Order: sequence, then C-alpha cells, then structure tokens
Amino acid sequence: MQKTVVNDLPEETKINVKRFPRELLYLSAILLMLVALVAGYSLWVMTHSTGSPNKGLHILDRSEWQGEPPSGKYPHLKLPVSNVIIHHTATEGCEHEDVCIYRMQVIQAYHMKSLGWVDIGYNFLVGGDGQIYVGRGWHIQGQHVKGYGAISISIAFIGTFVNMEPPARQIEAAKRLMDEGVRLHRLQPDYHIYAHRQVSPTESPGQKLFELMEHWPRFTPNVTSLRLLSNSTLKFVTRPYWLAQPATVPLTPLQLPVQSVRFVATNTESCSTQAECIFRVRLLQSLHIESIGYKDINFNFVAAGDGHIYEARGWDNSCESSSDGDRQDSKELVVAFVGPSGSNKKLALELIQQGIKLGHISKDYNLIDDSEK
Repeated sequence: MQKTVVNDLPEETKINVKRFPRELLYLSAILLMLVALVAGYSLWVMTHSTGSPNKGLHILDRSEWQGEPPSGKYPHLKLPVSNVIIHHTATEGCEHEDVCIYRMQVIQAYHMKSLGWVDIGYNFLVGGDGQIYVGRGWHIQGQHVKGYGAISISIAFIGTFVNMEPPARQIEAAKRLMDEGVRLHRLQPDYHIYAHRQVSPTESPGQKLFELMEHWPRFTPNVTSLRLLSNSTLKFVTRPYWLAQPATVPLTPLQLPVQSVRFVATNTESCSTQAECIFRVRLLQSLHIESIGYKDINFNFVAAGDGHIYEARGWDNSCESSSDGDRQDSKELVVAFVGPSGSNKKLALELIQQGIKLGHISKDYNLIDDSEK
C-alpha cells in the first residue's frame, strides 16, 4: 500500500523526497561551521581581553571627525609598546564635539601641508569635551618626536596648558585611553609615561599639565632608558645653548686621546626637563667660577636627567685639580652627573664609546668612578 502511494505521487514530489536527506546534511554542516566560528571567536576574545570594555571611554574614529586619508605609507608599530609620550597641541582648546572636530581638521592640515607629514602626527588626541579622537591609532607609528615614533604611543591634549590646567574630564579620558591600551594588549602593563619636553627642547605639554603628570603613578622622570631604546644618537646641549659664561682665562688643552675617564657627582638636585637641567648646569658654572675660583665649570661633560649631554669644557680642554689652577690633568676626561648617577651612567658610557670612535679616548682607557663617594 505504501509503495502504491509513493508511485502515485507527482514526479516533482518524488524528486523532493529523494533530495531532502541531502539538503538536511548540507544544513547541518553549515550550522556546525557557524557554531565553530562562534566558539573560535569567543575563545579569541577570552584570550585577548583582560577585562570588560571601558564604558566611560568615548572614542571618535577618523571618519567621525572627517579626517583626510594619509598622503603616503607609514610603518606599523610593534605592539605592545612600553612608552607613552604626552603632548599638547599648542592650539586653542575645545569643550564641545563640533569645535574639537574643527581643531582636529586644522591640526591635520598643518601637519600634512605645512610640515609635510603623511598624516596627523599623533596616535590619539584628547578633547576638552572628554572624548578621544583617533589620529594614527594603535597600529601606526607616530611622527610626534623624531626617533621615538617606533617605541611609543603619542597622546596629545588639544589646547595650550602653559598657564592653565586641562579640565578634569580631559585628563580622565587620557587615563582611560591608556587603561584601554593595556586591556587591548597595545600597551605593556608596566608602561612608562613621559612628557614631550623630556625628549625634545619644547614647552609641550605645557607647565601646568606637566606638573599634574609628575603625580601620575606611571610618570617616569628619567628618560635615559627611553633615549637609549630609541637608538638615537647622543644629544648634546652646547655651551651657547645653555648660555655658558666664557672661561676667565684660556684653558689648558687635553692630550688626546685621554688615558682615563673619571665619573664625579655634582651633589645637586636632579632634573627631568631641559629647562631644569640648563638651570642646574648654569648654577654649577657660577659656583665653580665665583665661589671656588676655577677658570670655568670644572667638568668636560655633564650627564643630566633629561637624557642630554651638556658640553662643559668639552673634548678640547682639561679640568683643574685645584682651584688655583696650578694642577691640571691633561690626560683625564671628567664626566659629572646632575642628581643621582645611577640612572645616567648608561648615558655617560655611551659618551665614552663615542669618544673612542672619535679618537678622543684611548681604547684601553681607565675608568675611575667617584660618583658614589
């Protein structure tokens, strides 16, 4: 009876009956693939997240502030990075989204058309409206400080903060962004925060913002490690730049290459910005000439906490062993440290290596470390 019923079905119906199991098999396979994809994505989220998204963080991407596309290619960052450099844009601030968007467009135009960069230079900018504006983002190297784009994320506060502090919501937004960077594995959990002025002769991020930054838990006063990580050449601050007084009388030349290098302490407070370090070095010169009676600042070089080497008597002139100038050691180079010596010794050792390459220091030199005395 069942066979008769099947035979009496229309031809189209018989075909559908035969195909139904195969279609069910296809459907089952598709469902299994979807389940596998969902499971895989869930596993990826669990292994790439360290917490829930920061609900108080509002980020506007480039399309939302109508950013122009980059004019060329630029290198990617190797993530996660260990350093954040804070800037201010040295423009007017903004407290509303439409004004902040306008500021973003002006800054990008200046960077691309006036400076010739391929895009806005910062990775992120923070508006006075408490929102984050994406510049180059997490994955692209910034163009904010020469030599540091490959090892840091740059965050710029929109505005000028020399005489006024940023609003609290602007500061909070920047901190939330850095927390988000850790959550997304874009920043190392033990990342360091630096100010633009610590790695470049600039006012940025402004004195008032810098004073606030000094109290942030991850703020790092000494930039020696960052500067060495950047693989940049030694940065010298010459005598004219730190407004050195001329020597009171002609100095005795060094006999090059020198046979020994001496590290000494200045017993002064440390410095973390170029303005502070210049003040310390000028104070040392005044002390040496006016109070002790030396002919000039009595060091060849000064390694300071801003990551710079300050030219004192330089490569050419010897230092005095006594204030009356009767004893000169023309075969010894003296390197002094402003503040604690430990964090600046890498800088001084790099100076020695450069001196060897230049033929100013003997390859088998003798190092005398009096900096801990």
